Amino acid sequence: MEKHSDGDLFPKIRELDAINAKRDDFFTLVEGKPLSGFEPRVCRRFIVPKDEISYRQATQLHPQDSILLSALVHQFGKGIEVRRRAKGEVFSYRFSPSLEEGLYSTKTAWNDFWTTAHRKSHSCLVILYCDIADFYNQIYHHAVENQLIESGFPNQAIKWLISLLESTTAKVSRGVPIGPHPIHLIAESTLIPIDNSLAANGLQFIRYADDIIIFCDSKKSAKSALALVASTLDKQQRLMLQRHKTKFYDPEDFRALCSEMIEDRPIDKSEEQLLRIIRKYTGGNPYQSISYNAIKPEDWSQFSDRIVGNIIEEYLSKDEVDYIRLRWFYRRLAQVGHPGALDVSLENFEKLGPCLANICAYIASIQSIEPEEWKKIGEKLIGLLDTEEISRSEFFRLSILSLFTRNEYINHFPSLAGRYQISDPYARREILLSAAINKAFDWLREHKESYPQMDAWQRMAFIFGASGLPSDERKFFINGHQYDGPFETVLAKWSKNT
Repeated sequence: MEKHSDGDLFPKIRELDAINAKRDDFFTLVEGKPLSGFEPRVCRRFIVPKDEISYRQATQLHPQDSILLSALVHQFGKGIEVRRRAKGEVFSYRFSPSLEEGLYSTKTAWNDFWTTAHRKSHSCLVILYCDIADFYNQIYHHAVENQLIESGFPNQAIKWLISLLESTTAKVSRGVPIGPHPIHLIAESTLIPIDNSLAANGLQFIRYADDIIIFCDSKKSAKSALALVASTLDKQQRLMLQRHKTKFYDPEDFRALCSEMIEDRPIDKSEEQLLRIIRKYTGGNPYQSISYNAIKPEDWSQFSDRIVGNIIEEYLSKDEVDYIRLRWFYRRLAQVGHPGALDVSLENFEKLGPCLANICAYIASIQSIEPEEWKKIGEKLIGLLDTEEISRSEFFRLSILSLFTRNEYINHFPSLAGRYQISDPYARREILLSAAINKAFDWLREHKESYPQMDAWQRMAFIFGASGLPSDERKFFINGHQYDGPFETVLAKWSKNT
């Protein structure tokens, strides 16, 4: 979690640094203990845009739950993986944990899926493309439980996992959280019987998560395949196909779709050149960050503000903005931390809502800006908080404010402090964290009395910030409260003794 965070949608939890520094103390409180003693904590849920008109509900688990869930999937996930169909049939989230890549092996799985689909389309006459409607939100917890049993998870682990899922769905026995990395493998486990059923019925198919592609030799057999898929989904788990994305294709049109879906699809020659340079230094690893000093001056010069800005403006000029591809480009820029996309991103922030999490991660990655320039960027970010688009979205406010918690040069803490009392709980947490990085410990002191009324997420931030109070004061404060669970207990110990 320290290296790969807890998911792709939210900023990394700052308090993880403290727990990592006291990891042996955390292990002592957790290792060998009954999981039933670690009741799931309060999660956070946000509405996150996918494009200009569609949204999804994303969940961030309490970090204690994220650690325990990651540990369980890391320890027992192989039992799921060995039951899945071959990698040439099912491409999504193949479990092969490593410190370098995280829980899943290949970062090129999406491209591999569509490249394979393109190749297979040459040996058929009709292609059926199916999409399971609202898949993660429709997964029955009973289906999860059955698959975990079949995969050899211990009974205690299964009970804890189901209780965690129920805690994120208000006790409704359907739906798994969108966001946490380990949940992907849990979701994939529920599709094992569906994959097996399709194969047993003789269908030639490949799948990536909720996207299923079936290769048929006639329109008649394609219609039969569609009926079979719909029936299988309904009988197995009461799942349904998404009407507007489920289609029949002839091979030529389908190959055009494949080309559109492949991520490494630069919009012009300038982007193609920049991606070539990034691959040169990352070896093709889309998650590896590169130090500014490691890039040769002649390569760095290719990343001018004008060139990078023009690429983003080219994307935004289209009638239908390809937000999937644009998010991918921001992730590539974050690998090298070049500031070229900064101005155009801040100027077009309201148009770039579906890319917001990626933009904030990109801004946090920038390596070559002087401190006084960061101060100006902070002014622009503060101004964005008052725009209509940002002011009505908790997720947008969280994403912007998180930048003030990670970079001391952005600062502007007096402005944030003035917003504290009128802010929602999620924003208050980020303001508390930004107080710590800006050393506003005297301001934090004024909020000690309200600590008992804070929610669990705000309390974590306050304990983290309290580490900057004078020694005797922070020890008296820390010793004067009870802490719920290993994460808070170890965080308090770190804060008292750091």
